[in-house]
Amino acid sequence: MALIQCRECGQSVSTEAVACPHCGAPQQRPVPPLLPVQPQEQKIYSDNVVAVTTTRVIIGGATYALRNITSVKMTYTPPQLGCAMLVLLGGLFLLLLIIIPFNENNYHPIVGCILGGSIMLGSIVWMSRIKTQYHVNLSSAAGEVHALTSKNKAYIEKIVVSINDAIVKYK
Repeated sequence: MALIQCRECGQSVSTEAVACPHCGAPQQRPVPPLLPVQPQEQKIYSDNVVAVTTTRVIIGGATYALRNITSVKMTYTPPQLGCAMLVLLGGLFLLLLIIIPFNENNYHPIVGCILGGSIMLGSIVWMSRIKTQYHVNLSSAAGEVHALTSKNKAYIEKIVVSINDAIVKYK
């Protein structure tokens, strides 16, 4: 509690008093400073998995405050073809064993060729289905995290652009 002077009689009056105790003049209470108005949260991008607003990024249930994100970028993991290549080489080796007969009495090239060819064909199909994985990487003072992974490059690019727009325009 502080004391101020009455604007009518000049006597000391408490800042909490409604009227001056000496002359009865109503006292003007100091107006507390206005709280800063929080900006309205606006949606920049939204789908079933990701929501980007002017204050936060929500990816699969995890929420990241926009003010904590220092950068966002797209990274990728190339397809891992090692196992599929080993299976392909195994099928090729089986075909070579069938072509070279070791025992003429027990020689069945059709069955071996079908088996070796099937193994090779399966490994080729396997390799064609392995795709590059793309990631949304969010960086903050705490480190870097793969926030989202997808095989759809255009989708990841769209999310990265949306988060970058939010960082540039609203941070």
